[in-house]
Amino acid sequence: MSETSSESLPASGFFQHVFFSAPHRVMFLAGGVQALLTVIFWCFDLGARYADLYPAISWGVPASWLHTALMIYGFFSFYIFGFLMTALPKWVGAKEVVRGFYLSAFLLLIGGWLLFYMGLFLPPEIPVFSVAMLVVALGWLVALYALLAAIRDGENPDKRHAKAVCIALLLGWIGILSFACAFAFSIPFAGTIFLFQHDLAYTAARQGIEIGIWGFLLPVFATVTHRMLPFFTGNVLSPYTVYRPMGLLWVLLVCLVAHGLGALVGKQSWLWLPDSIAALLSFWFSWKWQLRRGFFASHLLAMHHVAHLWLGIALSLYAAQSIAHARGVDVGGLAPQHVLTLGYFASVLIGMATRVTLGHSGRSIDSDVWGWRLFWCLQGVVLLRFAGEFLGSLNFMNLFWWSTILWVLIFALWCRVYVPMYLKPRPDGRPG
Repeated sequence: MSETSSESLPASGFFQHVFFSAPHRVMFLAGGVQALLTVIFWCFDLGARYADLYPAISWGVPASWLHTALMIYGFFSFYIFGFLMTALPKWVGAKEVVRGFYLSAFLLLIGGWLLFYMGLFLPPEIPVFSVAMLVVALGWLVALYALLAAIRDGENPDKRHAKAVCIALLLGWIGILSFACAFAFSIPFAGTIFLFQHDLAYTAARQGIEIGIWGFLLPVFATVTHRMLPFFTGNVLSPYTVYRPMGLLWVLLVCLVAHGLGALVGKQSWLWLPDSIAALLSFWFSWKWQLRRGFFASHLLAMHHVAHLWLGIALSLYAAQSIAHARGVDVGGLAPQHVLTLGYFASVLIGMATRVTLGHSGRSIDSDVWGWRLFWCLQGVVLLRFAGEFLGSLNFMNLFWWSTILWVLIFALWCRVYVPMYLKPRPDGRPG
C-alpha cells in the first residue's frame, strides 16, 4: 500500500468527521473504551471467584489468560499506537502518519477485539479467540509498518529511540501470535483436551504473558520515558540539563529482556540479578531527571515523575521475590507484577494520555485538573491491589475485587472528561 493510495481510504463521507483527523483521537477513544470493558469483565469474574457474590463463570479458557491478553495487547496497545503515531514521526523528522494507515490499523484492531468479546458468549468449540487475536495481529502489523515507514523516511539521524520501540512492538506481535496459539490449543477436540494440547496451550499462554510484559510493554514504556521525561522536565524547569544516556538505556532494556527470558526457562532464582541492575538504573534516572524539583513544578510533570518512580519500586520487589525464591520461600504472589502494571504502566498512561489529549486538542496542558485528581486515586488502587496479596479474603471485602471497581470508576471519570475532546474540533481552529 503506497502512501498516496492509503490517503484515499477516508476521502469521503463518514471518515471526514473530525474524530478521524488524527491518530490519537481514534486510538485514545478506543483505549478508553477498552479500559472500561477489560476491567468490567475482570470485575465480573472476580465477583464470582473472590468476592463469592454468584457462581463462577466458565469462559472456555482460563480467565487469567483472557484478562492478561486484554490488558497487555488490548488496553495499553491503543494508547501506545495513538502516542507513537503522533510523536514518533516528530522524533525522526518525518511527515505525519497518513490517515489511511492509522485508520486501517484502528479498524482492524477494534474489529479483532470486538470479535474477542463475542467469544465470551460463544461455545468454546468455536475458535473465536484465536481468530480475534489473528485479526488484532494484522492491525498491529499495519500500525507497525506505518511507524517503520516514518523511521525510513525521517531526516533526523538519531533514530535510536524509534527503532527500540519498533523492535518491542515486533516482539509484542509475536506475543499476540503466542496467545492465538494458546487459545487454539485450548479448543476441545471431540469433546476432549489431550494432555499435549493442555501443555502446549499453557506454554503458549505463558510465552504471550512474559513476552508481552518484558519484551513489549516494559521496553516501550521505558524507552518512551527515557525519550520524553527529560524533555518534559526541561520545558518546565530552568536551569535544567537534559540527561539521556543511550548506553544506560540499552543496559536497562537488556536487563528487562533477560528477566523475560529467565522467567520463560524457569530460572526465577536468578532473576534478582537483572532486576536489581534495572531497579538501580531506574532510581538513578529518577534522581538525574530531578524527581524532587519536577514534583513541585507542575501537576502533569509530577505525574510523569511519580509514575517512573514506580518502575524502580516494582523491579526492586521482583528482585526481592527472586532472592526469597532462591531460599525456598514464595512470597508476594503477583504483587510485583501489579505494582508494575498499575503503578508504572497505568500511571504513565494517565499522565501521557492527559498531556497528549490536552496539547493536541488545542488546550493548555496547565488547565488540567481532573487528570491530577484521578492520577492520585489510581495510586490508591495500586496500594489496594498490593495489599490484597497479603490480606486476601473470599468475601464481599476482597481487595482484588474492590481494586477493579475503583479502576472502573477512575477510568469512567477520565473518559467522561477527556473523551469528548476527541469528537470536537480544536478550539484554536488548527487541524489535528
